[in-house]
Amino acid sequence: MIAVAVAALVLAQSPACEAPHGYESLVVASQVRAGDLFRVSFGGRYALRLEPIEFGWTIGVEQRGREENLARLTPPWHFVPNPRSIEGWHFRNASNTGPNDGSVNAPQERRDFIFSPEVGLSLDYDGSGTSPAVVGDVRRFGRGVLTVTDYTLTPIAEGERASFEEMSFTVCLVWRTADAM
Repeated sequence: MIAVAVAALVLAQSPACEAPHGYESLVVASQVRAGDLFRVSFGGRYALRLEPIEFGWTIGVEQRGREENLARLTPPWHFVPNPRSIEGWHFRNASNTGPNDGSVNAPQERRDFIFSPEVGLSLDYDGSGTSPAVVGDVRRFGRGVLTVTDYTLTPIAEGERASFEEMSFTVCLVWRTADAM
């Protein structure tokens, strides 16, 4: 059974998360434990989700009434972990004997992502043919920055992959208002 983390401090405005004209912003601070689903609504029809996966969580944005992950066009799509996947082994070295010393090529505390309600409708992934224009269209609608502020990983075990036991984070979300579309 997956528990839903509901304790979140929602800050309406923050100087570090300002929205330009025609956009709204929201800052959320919370904590999750391994296996927990985190969900917070924003903008009247969207929700930010941290979905539990084997070693941590994946960032998703949903729109009420749709199954589509509106953040799935966040690059890069190949060669290194996508910033939407936040996994414990990203924070340890390749042998899992200490902190990541650069031997693991993975995003760290800052996770930038983009989202749009047009993902899966007029905007979609087309492999290596996905154009910078498509990514730009997604980015123009919405973006977020999740910052891992504190975490506890599973104990060091050489040769294994670390998982999160818990993670504290803040998220800055910026999206276009309906009247600016």
